[in-house]
Amino acid sequence: MITVSRVSFDYNANGSNPIRALTDVSLSIRAGELVALLGHNGSGKSTLAKLMAAVMFPTQGELSVGGTHVTEKTAFDIRRKVGLVFQRPDDQLIANRVIDDIAFGPENLGLPREVIQQRVDSAIATMELESIRTAQISSLSGGERQRVAIAGVLAMEPSCFILDEPTTMIAPVLARSLLRTAHALRDRLGVSIIHITHFMHEVTDFDRIVVMDGGSVLMDGTPKEIFARSEELAAVGLDVPLVTKVGRVLRSRGLPIAEPILTAEELRTAIVPLCSTVPSMQTAVLQSPDVPTVRTDPPFIDVQNASFSYMKDTPLETIGIRNVSCSIHRGQIVAVLGGTQAGKSTLIECLNGLRTLHSGRIFVDGTDIHSKGYDIGALRDRIGVVFQQPETQLFEETVGKDVSFSPRRKKLPAETSKALVERSLHAVGLDYQTFRLRYVYALSGGQKRRVAIAGILAGEPEMLILDEPVAGLDPRGRSELALLVKRLAQESHLTVLIVGNTIDELAELADYAIVMHEGGVLLEGTISELLNQAELLHDVGLELSEAAEIARVLKQQIPSFPTTILHLEELCDTIGRFCTQPKE
Repeated sequence: MITVSRVSFDYNANGSNPIRALTDVSLSIRAGELVALLGHNGSGKSTLAKLMAAVMFPTQGELSVGGTHVTEKTAFDIRRKVGLVFQRPDDQLIANRVIDDIAFGPENLGLPREVIQQRVDSAIATMELESIRTAQISSLSGGERQRVAIAGVLAMEPSCFILDEPTTMIAPVLARSLLRTAHALRDRLGVSIIHITHFMHEVTDFDRIVVMDGGSVLMDGTPKEIFARSEELAAVGLDVPLVTKVGRVLRSRGLPIAEPILTAEELRTAIVPLCSTVPSMQTAVLQSPDVPTVRTDPPFIDVQNASFSYMKDTPLETIGIRNVSCSIHRGQIVAVLGGTQAGKSTLIECLNGLRTLHSGRIFVDGTDIHSKGYDIGALRDRIGVVFQQPETQLFEETVGKDVSFSPRRKKLPAETSKALVERSLHAVGLDYQTFRLRYVYALSGGQKRRVAIAGILAGEPEMLILDEPVAGLDPRGRSELALLVKRLAQESHLTVLIVGNTIDELAELADYAIVMHEGGVLLEGTISELLNQAELLHDVGLELSEAAEIARVLKQQIPSFPTTILHLEELCDTIGRFCTQPKE
């Protein structure tokens, strides 16, 4: 289907400072093959995807699709065969309304109207977009836009799909649905699927995994072959599924566990025969759920029965949040979690005055932010938001100029502004001299996230809101961001609000968590308390930590197995309490 032969690619190839992105890459993708493309940020994955889809063309080497060489003359024919879903959905959304955007591709193929309608309806059903099929693209969340972009490519029915990190912006339940769709398309239509991702657990049932590093192919093999090489993966900033690590630890402890284990179901099959009688509660429960500290000080932010609807009092009215009440105290790290359309992003937009409530009240330091004469501009200085796609809020040409925007807007003296920029960049782990003149477009995804945070810090906020902060980051980037947030909270005494759809490294930092569903507050408590409701969380589209997800699967056949588990060692120790080693 696709053949890549000794391909190299340079950005700015004809300029004075070309940037090498790919070097001597060779691989082939067969028709009907499911291939995962893995690599840390900046490894060349997206560049290779764009070459395969004839968005760009090789600097050296040859690339062909279905026997046709990829050139500027054959580009249109190639793009009919290869459908590419970009990392950023806004890069490929054309029309104003959802239904019109999905129909755009089939219309340009010159298909009959009834065929276009059928394809659009099928794509909308697959991506669960029925409730917003006539909505304006501009009113959608980042996750909703990603689903629309995927639906637009689905409607074109290409013979090869390239999905460039399509699951980073959508809820885990929809990510699983998308991957099931990819498998179904391969089985039903024989299409090839190339899936670029940072989530190792998504590709354990793919035919092949290709690992890239430094613009070259580092590994190429089956999932079992690739994930058996955990040390080599770690050396290039990648990881193996947590369940694979669990199998390895249990094997080292003497249990007869195959190597490598790739899914929780495989692990369950391996350990259930080893289970002894159910341990007593004293040994089965590792620890009691964390008890949050009772705060007696007045809340920094107090939300009371807050409601907001999009396009209110029109036939297209949709609920953003409804009757939300919660409190945030100074110095807290709070996680706001939930699946798609839970209301998380709407809530944070209301917190710093980007949306005006239709009912209810929000108090900051005891003052209603919607009261007459309240300074909303000052509020936004106090509560800084880093949005889902940080590149959308980086608008200056260089890093230094972008980070200095807030001090310049306040008309601070040049020396004061410089000191704030230097301090803010240092706080996020970026050297001032190295990065101040660096072009924003040349940054990796993780670096853009850090620069966006630095820009907020330069405004000297009292509270930092991170909306889906790990979207698009590789495992190393996610871990580094978690350490950064922890350090900022401790050293700068910031109040931090983390918004996400997964109990991940960042959510685990939270002193307290709020779970939202369909615009309202469903649950509140510590992460450990929430994990006691693992099945409920899973049912409403919230992804648990990998360890808790594995525990949930084990619990299906070991009813007393606890789900209040966050980490590898904790999970392995718990399994050990349920299992006995076979006698010699």
